[in-house]
Amino acid sequence: MMNKKVLRKISGGLILTLAVSLFGNMDLSAYAQETTEIQPYIIAVEDAKTYDTVEEALSDNLVVETPVLSENHIMVAELTEPEAAALERDDAVWIEEDIILSASSLEMSGEDKTSEEMTIEEAHRRKAQIVKRNQEELEAWERGERDIEDVEEVTAGYEWNLQAIHADGVAVEEEQVAEKVRVAVLDSGVDYVSGINLAGYVNFVDEDQETSPMFQDETGHGTGIASIIAGNGENGVYGVNPNVELYSVKVLDGENRAPLSRIIRAIYWCMENDIHIINMSFGTSVYSKLFKQAVANANRAGLLLIGAAGNGKGAVEYPAAFPEVMAVTATNPEAQISEFSNRGDELDVAAPGEKIRVIGFFNGSIVTHGTSIAAPHVTGVASLLWEKDLTKSSSLIRQLICQSARKLEDTDVCGLLDAGYAMELYDQMADTYLSESTQKEELWPENAEEPEIFEEVALDDAYVEGRWTRSGHVTSFEKTPEMFSVDEISNVRRGVTYPDQKASGWEGCNSNPRWHGKWKGSTTKDNVNYVAILEMVTTIAIEGGAIRSYMDRDYFRGIDVDSYKQIKADIRNLEGQYAGLLTHDTLVNRKCFLYGCAMHAIQDAFAHSTTTPTGHLITHISRGICTYADDETYYKNRMEVAKALTEYMLAQLNRNDFSSGKEVAKALNSTYDTTFKMVKIKQFLNDNGYSSSTLKDINIDTPIE
Repeated sequence: MMNKKVLRKISGGLILTLAVSLFGNMDLSAYAQETTEIQPYIIAVEDAKTYDTVEEALSDNLVVETPVLSENHIMVAELTEPEAAALERDDAVWIEEDIILSASSLEMSGEDKTSEEMTIEEAHRRKAQIVKRNQEELEAWERGERDIEDVEEVTAGYEWNLQAIHADGVAVEEEQVAEKVRVAVLDSGVDYVSGINLAGYVNFVDEDQETSPMFQDETGHGTGIASIIAGNGENGVYGVNPNVELYSVKVLDGENRAPLSRIIRAIYWCMENDIHIINMSFGTSVYSKLFKQAVANANRAGLLLIGAAGNGKGAVEYPAAFPEVMAVTATNPEAQISEFSNRGDELDVAAPGEKIRVIGFFNGSIVTHGTSIAAPHVTGVASLLWEKDLTKSSSLIRQLICQSARKLEDTDVCGLLDAGYAMELYDQMADTYLSESTQKEELWPENAEEPEIFEEVALDDAYVEGRWTRSGHVTSFEKTPEMFSVDEISNVRRGVTYPDQKASGWEGCNSNPRWHGKWKGSTTKDNVNYVAILEMVTTIAIEGGAIRSYMDRDYFRGIDVDSYKQIKADIRNLEGQYAGLLTHDTLVNRKCFLYGCAMHAIQDAFAHSTTTPTGHLITHISRGICTYADDETYYKNRMEVAKALTEYMLAQLNRNDFSSGKEVAKALNSTYDTTFKMVKIKQFLNDNGYSSSTLKDINIDTPIE
């Protein structure tokens, strides 16, 4: 399937001569000390023998070396400028800086809030009231009185963007699709949320390898893009084609950035895993031969590559600017090219990119804009067309999309995406299309329909840019219309991913079980009550990170001495770091960050403290591109319960309340299907003052390891 010959024919002898002349018997570290600072470079050669020679010469300098790259004779090494220049002087090697690519989105700012400290008396009174209410609610659940749980149905409708491209209701029923189109979203990851059905995921961000699939998307960028492609309406957001076989390929980090080498790895991964369409909503203004070669190889292998033009009001960025990639620009509700969009002759098609509602953090939604958001509209339509017959070529699908587009008044370079007309034109083009080089546009009728204008979108108060709405599930616990701001959600996200970061010092479920939902650790003397830790961390979070005098160990029922001391020390150590960890160092942002840390800790319990129905501990034994413990498809109900728990916790955060065993018990009662067991869950809930008749079916005290 894949053309493994990345570069032109070169001489292995020249490479060998180069390696000897450059490095010889010289110690490379000594050479580097005499020159400028080092930086990563991508190095490519032709054949395996030459690759081995260069690899040996640069063995101490290699920073990225994986099968995905090595099979294509590519490596990444840290070199000084003189070292790189010496390699570059010989025609036998291609070497480029490992440039950074950024997502093609526009940042939104949210509102800040302040938080007031409570007195000791207020804190104790508040705790007593909440505990009383918690006990009453759980008892009502046991009696089947669940009025509080009556959830208002989320109304899902086709938003203006799908109407504008005639994709509202175009997707056929899943059972009518003969073979699903495999789509890879190269982005910041896709969170495990309702409304997006993921077929699989892979993470190329090395520093985030321990991140749970529940929280793999730190920025929300990839989740939003995936929802435009495949949102199924479960939480109010419809995408173009819910029937695609969608893969999350995480390449962007917490700042929506990635080195070029990571993007190249991901493209070759897509080729090796029979992906049909790649969505790339990121870009760079820097041309790269190696980037060009990767997309050219993917194109020759039959993949359809779709890229965002960029938001700088300038030239189309790469990879969209490469001829092998469909370049997508953005339009506004008035059917005009968005002011922020890059323009140029490279553009293939335009799609809605302003005031677009996408799925956000845990089933919320956010209205956003950018060419990043325009590109997945094209990806979704391409999948609709291709699923008719996967034996057809990607060039047919590309030409069909361009040919069926409606003319725009403010440009003659490209037209507006039109899924409906493309579906109508499909049979005629499929019968007469030969190849990209022999196409005859005059054989196919142009789209004579004028684009619709959606003036009401700009005036609709429901479209509050930069705000996150809560799902109906969360709303059932908090009836106020208030929403979380983007700033607040951003800091929750930062907290959610923080325990897995090396810089935190909290990583590792065995060495730091309290932050990773593990009922025991390699050095812990007592059981680690993950329910008690949830309550302790969220209680401190509500106080903006301050550990009050009333917060002694007895205040947090069920917590062991070591965990209590360590949690206090870990949170106190954050005091001088908040400025670098938060979007803005405020009390409310500290609260959101620590609440996110607590979410991570309790959600990890569903990965690290669960067993099969027979009591065998679910571990991190590798299975394909996932792992058992963090594979959301392995005993899938674990993730469903975890997701429900997070929704309940978000409701508590919105009420400015701590979370406790009440939220854990309710998540189990509302979602658990008896397909897995949780280690010591009955004891831990009982220790914290909660009980439930269902715990006997869920609990296991001694797992088989």
